[in-house]
Amino acid sequence: MTAAHPIRSKPELLAPAGDWESLRAAVANGADAVYFGLSNFNARARATNFTPDELPEVMRFLHARNVRGFVTLNTLIFSDELPAVADFVTVAAGAGVDAVIVQDLGLVRLIRQLAPTLPVHASTQMALTEPRGIDFVTRLGVERVVLARELSLDDIRKVTGRVSTPVEVFVHGALCVAYSGQCLTSEALGGRSANRGQCAQACRLPYEMIVDGRKRDLGDRAYLLSPQDLAAYDLIDPLVAAGVISFKIEGRLKGGPYVAATTRTYRTAIDAATAGRDFALSRREELDLAQTFSRGFTPGFLEGVNHQALVRGRFPKSRGVRVGKVVGFTKHGVKVELAERLPPDELIKPGDGVVFDLGRPEDKEPGGRVWRAELIKSAGRPGDADPVIVGLGFEPGSVDLSIIPIACDVWKTDDPALRKQLEQTYSQDRPARRAILAACISGAAGSSLSLTLTDEDGRSAAATWPGPLELARKRPTTPDEIRDQLTRLGDTPFELGELAVDLTDPVMIPRSVLNDLRRQAVAELVERVTELRKHAIADPDALGKLRSSLASGGCEPPESGLCNPAGQTSTREAHAPRSPGLTVLVRNLDQLDAVLAWSPPDGLPRPAAVYCDFEDLRRYKDAVPRARAAGVPVGLATLRILKPGEDGFQAPVARAEPDIVLVRNLTSLAFFKDQLPRAELVGDFSLNVANELTADLFIRAGLSRLVPSYDLNWEQLVSLVRRSDPLWFEPVVHQHMPMFHMEHCVFAAFLSAGKDFRDCGRPCDVHQVDLRDRVGANFPVHPDTGCRNTVFNSVPQSAAEYVGRMRELGLRTFRVDLLRETSEQIGPLLDRYARVIAGRDDGHAVWRELRALNQLGVTRGTLQLV
Repeated sequence: MTAAHPIRSKPELLAPAGDWESLRAAVANGADAVYFGLSNFNARARATNFTPDELPEVMRFLHARNVRGFVTLNTLIFSDELPAVADFVTVAAGAGVDAVIVQDLGLVRLIRQLAPTLPVHASTQMALTEPRGIDFVTRLGVERVVLARELSLDDIRKVTGRVSTPVEVFVHGALCVAYSGQCLTSEALGGRSANRGQCAQACRLPYEMIVDGRKRDLGDRAYLLSPQDLAAYDLIDPLVAAGVISFKIEGRLKGGPYVAATTRTYRTAIDAATAGRDFALSRREELDLAQTFSRGFTPGFLEGVNHQALVRGRFPKSRGVRVGKVVGFTKHGVKVELAERLPPDELIKPGDGVVFDLGRPEDKEPGGRVWRAELIKSAGRPGDADPVIVGLGFEPGSVDLSIIPIACDVWKTDDPALRKQLEQTYSQDRPARRAILAACISGAAGSSLSLTLTDEDGRSAAATWPGPLELARKRPTTPDEIRDQLTRLGDTPFELGELAVDLTDPVMIPRSVLNDLRRQAVAELVERVTELRKHAIADPDALGKLRSSLASGGCEPPESGLCNPAGQTSTREAHAPRSPGLTVLVRNLDQLDAVLAWSPPDGLPRPAAVYCDFEDLRRYKDAVPRARAAGVPVGLATLRILKPGEDGFQAPVARAEPDIVLVRNLTSLAFFKDQLPRAELVGDFSLNVANELTADLFIRAGLSRLVPSYDLNWEQLVSLVRRSDPLWFEPVVHQHMPMFHMEHCVFAAFLSAGKDFRDCGRPCDVHQVDLRDRVGANFPVHPDTGCRNTVFNSVPQSAAEYVGRMRELGLRTFRVDLLRETSEQIGPLLDRYARVIAGRDDGHAVWRELRALNQLGVTRGTLQLV
């Protein structure tokens, strides 16, 4: 990496901390800030995390070392949890947390009223990819946004060029295959929501690819949804130039050595970029970084989409470093041809842990500790291309050598010596970051002596010795001698900068006095800074007041721009039924025709609306007139994700002039409020509405109805509806849960040699693909027009048994989502739900019928209490 010019404002290095060890590792190796979670409401529930009682101690530790601390509140919040979250925010504010990282938009509203000076950062869980979405959350009070990891450098430049909100990006660590905040896989398969910090990592499991009903042979590639890890140490300079102000390392589930290695690497890279120096890791440093944790390194999406590079598909876990390949055997070991041109003892040595890659995901791979490593064949002269071969010996019987084939790859999975070296970097508590202090010492003979210390932010502390100062009999104390005593700041987080000496007489100052003044002033400054970092609670009853305002017709502050000015009414026509009604989402024109041709049983009404969610948006212009001719209001769905410059994907919706727009992202909300002022806007599940504050926010922003979050179980849905207006909500009562929504295209990755849509040949146009898991379940994969894929659950989810209770809550609009149903299957399916929605069936019979009709059965899904 070559730095073009020095950067005046140094960007932030933000490191992860899942426990005290990793916290110390981050601080000792040069982090500017650390992010961590408490024991609840954070997206890494499996990390050790910190308790609320520990938080003041954590913040004192960080602030005493000039490191900022950000607390993660990056999950969806359910209605009944809001009082506990308000208490959480109160604790964080009182502990002097420097920012909270938030996913739930309703929580942003609460924090702004509860603790207005507490900065809020938008989590990557918000899936922010485009300037208008960033503008939306900025108006709510967000002060920094963490961009989605799927953006390229060019995308990031387009974002920073159009927004004033500071931007943070991930530069290292694990990559989720799905857009963060848009993955429902763990929820669908096991009731463990990724939006609640309980990801089960189904993306790291093996899958077979079923193409047009037949298994496709992919060789040794089985982990089709498991990306390699992000490593962007050589892209820091262009990211700084693009306007990124914070570089974030993933890894709250990883240990201290990983945090030490990554923080140290990116500290060096950032310092080089800001100083205008070249930066490059040596091969030894690259291998050490990979050794701490790596599934293989990739720039992710920062250099653009490359479907051939993101997912290797051969293994889902950290492999460490590839040592080489097996070329023979010894009595108790193997002969290995080394893969790296390094001294052999730097690559593999006794005590290292290794594993043998059999290339078969279903097999347990042999491995163990190296007992002996000896050079069998050297390279000869420097630069010699001949292979280097070493013999690796193991404890007799510890490794089954009989199952290890020739040419098998050998990976070093553990390096105790490297781990010890990294642990030593944080074994002693030495400040890595010191703030510059200006000092002023003043006094006169016969009076007191005062020392004032001022930090870079203008905060001061003073200490005074009552004296009296005495005139020097021989040699007065010099400024250099004063500086010598004041620079002895030891383990404090400070270093001395400018020194002003204001002594009116030639006096003698005892060294012990200077030392005492220094210690007193430093202690007072540390305490003052700690107190100033705390945030006052402006309104302890902020939650109660927000809740009481939901039905009052009040508005956000005028500067938020989230609702119509007073006295101005909306021109949008609502298509929600006054009596219970059915809406249907279709995926193609054939399904649309079947729904429009459906004759409801027993004189029941026709659909209140039909939503079209087509891969080919050009067909929208055909769908709207067909629905209108049938007298059914028609809605068109937006994409779930929009990147800068992708308004071309919204134009077909606008040109078709539908009655309704099914809004799936914040950018589309802004776009269609402007482009289709008379169309009704309905918010889909992807907006993640899980509590009444978020629901109210979107209603005020112009949406007429909302699909509640799919993360809600029955009791949580009840709490949401009872605290809101029931007519706001349109629950989906039948669907195949959309699990992964991802930039990764399995069609291009495994059915072509192309990097992206420009050279993949569009196999999605001619093939139907499913992913089959280890128990034989087939998960449908559907592309959208932006070449993003959605993996759907293999079995449909039905809320038929809950519809009666939903009607009792006041809900009136219920949606059925189709996926691959044929025209012949659609009518009978709608018949069943129409009867339940009308109250002519209690839902139990429909449940039984659906189980009989579906070969794989049906699930009650997320509504079922667990």
